[in-house]
Amino acid sequence: MLEEVAELKKLSSDDRDSLTLLLHTMENKYLGRLQTLTGSGAEEIKTLWLKVWGFITQPIFSINQTQISIFKLFVALLIFIIGFILGALYKRKIKNMTYNRRSFTTSTRTLLANMGYYFIILIAFFIALNVLGIKLSSLAFVAGALSVGIGFGLQNIVSNFVSGLILMFERSIKIGDYIQLDDDLRGYVSDIRMRSTTVSTNENIDVIIPNQKLIENNVINWTMSDNIRRFSIPFGVAYGTDAHKVIDLVTEAVLHSELKEDIFENKQRQTRVIMTEMADSSVNFELLVWVRGDELHKPKRTASAFLIVIYDALNNNNIEIPFPQRDLHIRTVEDTFTIKQTSRKKDNNE
Repeated sequence: MLEEVAELKKLSSDDRDSLTLLLHTMENKYLGRLQTLTGSGAEEIKTLWLKVWGFITQPIFSINQTQISIFKLFVALLIFIIGFILGALYKRKIKNMTYNRRSFTTSTRTLLANMGYYFIILIAFFIALNVLGIKLSSLAFVAGALSVGIGFGLQNIVSNFVSGLILMFERSIKIGDYIQLDDDLRGYVSDIRMRSTTVSTNENIDVIIPNQKLIENNVINWTMSDNIRRFSIPFGVAYGTDAHKVIDLVTEAVLHSELKEDIFENKQRQTRVIMTEMADSSVNFELLVWVRGDELHKPKRTASAFLIVIYDALNNNNIEIPFPQRDLHIRTVEDTFTIKQTSRKKDNNE
């Protein structure tokens, strides 16, 4: 750089003036054109942006004298999507944070997660309405339209929604409860949502039940207050068997079997064997036993285990287990048949 400056100093004054003139000419000619091109490009971009902005901010329709544009719709939709994402993150965070805390049951975790999720979505909905410029007071016509829609086909959805809120706050049915709706449908409550409840059966089948059905119909909750239930196991013995011996034998066999760890007993709840009926072919008894823990969630398997204990006890003590028997008595009809035949011959001769 110093060498170049030294070379310039060696030039004469006329040469330096000519070089200066050349540089000024190049600056005015080329750099000015570059600035013109740059200014023209910026102006075109600005003009294009103004056109696009005018298009997306131009009202496309109005709601109760509130102008709605594409830009407002896009921002409102973006806020609503963000609300869904935040709600899902909150729901997952609550379940993960409280998973190892004993003070929070599965039902409580699900209740907090679901209520927080819907609350966040509701807040996002109101913010989106505010961005659109729609006030709640201007939604009266929307409420009227919804009332017409409810009258034509949304009554079930609204009813299930309200029923879901009742289930969440009333907590008559909670996550983890073992419920029964009929003889063929029973299982664990795995989730309670605003519209429906999921029940997982022992066959690992998830059944989606509308919340309205759980509110209006009879539901058997096996584990609402505690985890204890009485099983009634019927069986029968042959006539002539000592009833007192059967009662003592079966009671002792049950209380000393491998199932004793699952049996619950106190002063009010005791294992008993009672005679229920003197039927046509057998004397019928019934084992009344209280079961606690996870075994009561498998009623067929639990009943089968007690029946095996009863069968072994009776069989090992040579007590007959009867089966239905019928005695058939045949009466002779030969004389009557002969008389009828004779009477018919007389009629023919006449």
